[in-house]
Amino acid sequence: FGSSSSDLARNHPQRSPPGHRSSLGIMARAALVFAMAAAVAEALKSGWTPEPCEELAPGMPCVKLYEHPQGSTTVMPCPMESVTSADGCGALFGDKADGEQCPQITCPKALGVTMKLVCAGGCCPSCWAPDHVVSLDRHTALANPAVVPPAPQAPTSCGGVRCFEPMCAEGFAKGHVQGDCCYSCVTGR
Repeated sequence: FGSSSSDLARNHPQRSPPGHRSSLGIMARAALVFAMAAAVAEALKSGWTPEPCEELAPGMPCVKLYEHPQGSTTVMPCPMESVTSADGCGALFGDKADGEQCPQITCPKALGVTMKLVCAGGCCPSCWAPDHVVSLDRHTALANPAVVPPAPQAPTSCGGVRCFEPMCAEGFAKGHVQGDCCYSCVTGR
């Protein structure tokens, strides 16, 4: 009258050590919290929109999300009222057919953030994400011995520009071109 191992398992189920079930519950809750945090982080990376133009500081460029033509993925020119130079766009496009005027691009992920097609003053949309979404190190506080002051003849719009000393090839010399912020190499005088 012996018992088989299956009879023993049925009649004497193994018990979990004290606290074992509660640690499994804690691990399951922690995994759930982690998954939710990851989903929120992903939404923040892809769910952004540019700031409304009327809320931008003076001098900041207006950026608007590009909208594909209905039912199409073709990248077309930005609306003419949003471009900085409509004449320049006319010259760029010339007599090119629709769909050939702008590069047919899709935006990549940069640092895990999905960039988006925007119109920001250019003739064609470009991929962009705001600085608070893609953290960008602009090195503004670093002292650089190669940086020189802008040319004294520079327009007033050149405030904050960083210029470098030009290294000119033979036949060229350091000089200023009207409208430029920095010195450049011009034909020798």
